[in-house]
Amino acid sequence: MYIGSRFQDLTEKGLFVYCKEILGVHIGENNLEFASLRKKFSSWERFYPAFIPEVTGRNGMERLESLLTSLKPKRTRRICISIPRSRYFLRELSFPGLTLQEAEGSARMAVGMHSHLPKEEIYFDVWPLAQNGQSRVLLAYAKRSYIDPILEIVRRSGHRRSMHCICPSGLGTDIFLRMSRQIKFPALSLHQEEKEYVINLHGLTEWEGSHLVRQEGDFLNIQKILEMLPPRFRHVENIFRIGNLAPELSSMEIADPCSKLEELKVFCAKGEIDGGLTACFTGTSSFPQISFQDSPRKRPLFLRINTFQWAAAALAAAILLVTGLKAIKLGQISTAYSKNQKQLQQLEKQYQPLRKIEEKIERIKKLEKDMDDFIHERPRVLKILKALADTTPLEAWIRSCTIRGGIVRVSAEGGSAVDTMEKWRKNPLFSEVKLVSPVTKNRQQQERYTVELKLRRQNSSKK
Repeated sequence: MYIGSRFQDLTEKGLFVYCKEILGVHIGENNLEFASLRKKFSSWERFYPAFIPEVTGRNGMERLESLLTSLKPKRTRRICISIPRSRYFLRELSFPGLTLQEAEGSARMAVGMHSHLPKEEIYFDVWPLAQNGQSRVLLAYAKRSYIDPILEIVRRSGHRRSMHCICPSGLGTDIFLRMSRQIKFPALSLHQEEKEYVINLHGLTEWEGSHLVRQEGDFLNIQKILEMLPPRFRHVENIFRIGNLAPELSSMEIADPCSKLEELKVFCAKGEIDGGLTACFTGTSSFPQISFQDSPRKRPLFLRINTFQWAAAALAAAILLVTGLKAIKLGQISTAYSKNQKQLQQLEKQYQPLRKIEEKIERIKKLEKDMDDFIHERPRVLKILKALADTTPLEAWIRSCTIRGGIVRVSAEGGSAVDTMEKWRKNPLFSEVKLVSPVTKNRQQQERYTVELKLRRQNSSKK
């Protein structure tokens, strides 16, 4: 179960988020083709290393081991391997009435029924396709006896962490052609593997498989081949050739993407497109359409999220961002407030003596103000008190004096009540003087009495 867990690690843990280089390898029966892409800013460009490793071996597997052994492992490199059409098998399955997800699950569960080999002897992958409202599934599988040696070579050479995918040879061609906006899909591409030809079906949105084409004598009847294809591919506008074809085919109306498509010329500036270059383009996708393994692959998280979830996540991120900024600002304000509070407490301690002196000065000023107000606002009271003091006999003394309205109530002791009242009557300030309590005597036989003096009105006094 090595390869399944390996691919799951690649897609889930994101080991190649910072991928800077892609090595594409196409394994032929007796040859090996390889190429490199390097990331420049946000785009990929063809990379020709200064040191080209010497690849030796009798067949494709030995040459693959020679190539990988001569390269130093890098965590920033993706290794993408494509296998020839004769080494994998394709089945197109139809599931009417099912959704794409249901059709994919059904195909996975019934792999043993749809493949001509036992499930234990193959690596497989499925890809759902939608055509005319019906769900179809493309089933691809390859023998374990062919894939396992490739994985063992990758492991022994130390490139296990760089392994990205093992995919059909036509899948990289599909990704390569879709980089151009000039191509109108559906389209077809033709390439040669050993002595056989392979035609790839490029649907409206994705790769829809490939077919081995048998050559009849020295002539390849393209028109007859088109008639054998599904109806949507019989009248395509674009047929491209990948790599070098036989001389009798090079003169046919099969376009070379390197010369026809301006956007793709940068990738084939030093020659034709080969299987190694097309294998590189499977590394530009974080989730290739087909990759041979023994367990279901999981799409990367960003591919499993739908539009509504993206919108909800963006809204939540915006809310968190705004809240976070406000929290940071509030924290800064709180820190500044605490700092100012400490400074204020220190100043309070320093100015405590001055505050006490200030409070004492305020009390004195208030008392002074009250005295000034009393002097300026109540001159009549002072005048009444002065009149009582002047007219009261020396032997008598006033115990209490109450002024309320126009009446002065005086409690006195000593002297004669009659004499004292007589003197008060002579004062022009009082209009009426009368005794309001009986005259009593204290222990010293001094008279004690209470008298009411009615104040004279000011206007009458002025007259």
